[in-house]
Amino acid sequence: MHNHSYKHFLLVFSLFLCLILPRLAARGAEEQPMEQQQLRIVSLSPNVTETIFALDAGDLLVGRSDYCNYPETATTLPSVGTLYNPSLEMLLSLEPNLVISSAFVPEQFLDAVKKAGIDVLALETQQDFQGTYTLIREIARRTGKDAEAELMILSMQNVVRNVVLKTQQSAKPTVYVALDFGSFDSSATKGTFLSEMVSLAGGINIADDAQNWTYSKELLMSHDPQVILLSPRWGETGEQTLKEFTTTKPYADLSGTIRIFDADLISRQGPRSAQALEELYNLIHQEQMQ
Repeated sequence: MHNHSYKHFLLVFSLFLCLILPRLAARGAEEQPMEQQQLRIVSLSPNVTETIFALDAGDLLVGRSDYCNYPETATTLPSVGTLYNPSLEMLLSLEPNLVISSAFVPEQFLDAVKKAGIDVLALETQQDFQGTYTLIREIARRTGKDAEAELMILSMQNVVRNVVLKTQQSAKPTVYVALDFGSFDSSATKGTFLSEMVSLAGGINIADDAQNWTYSKELLMSHDPQVILLSPRWGETGEQTLKEFTTTKPYADLSGTIRIFDADLISRQGPRSAQALEELYNLIHQEQMQ
């Protein structure tokens, strides 16, 4: 009799487990935030894409913009077009449940994405180095990578601190960042992230007397900066852009040292910004380091 009761208990207990465990599992899934493997992210901004990969969350990405070219793995993802004119049809075909952008994406486009029932994270970080950390933390929060973000930020802060210490022992040359030239002259003007980068790297940015990324040839020639940082034009090598700059008036009359720089590395707010600051310091102070 006792043995029969024990077997009956085991049978009832087994049935209980079969019924209750799936319900508990389902409830747990409902209460937890969206798991990483459930996220399908389209990144519309290069620095967002870099950050997601740096946080070891690249497997969550299902799409990108044309400009998302780092790391190289990112280029294997389907593109939804440019920052300024992305394709809503292409984006929807990728079936994302989260779209992340940081700058330059039209608000109308993001509104259309929201109307399609897709979550949008539009990051509007401040144009300074502190804003870089904010961007990283925001993306980490949505991808479940908070611990990785804090370690990354700590490492970046150490690099930035070392660069700033070096600038205190170095002369501060005048610097001009040539992002474009010719019919339209574009530079890192006052209030931009890139302008602050020049300052942190121990340079005096001459374009701080202008705004909105636009500079005049007259001011450039008047300042005649000691260091000119030249960004290769889209589709050109550094050598091609340098030859064009040095053979075109009035730029050919400038007396400063011209150095080619990687605009993708230095101008994007993201996980490589500390490395970019170090590189910028080396470009600005190259003579002193020899």
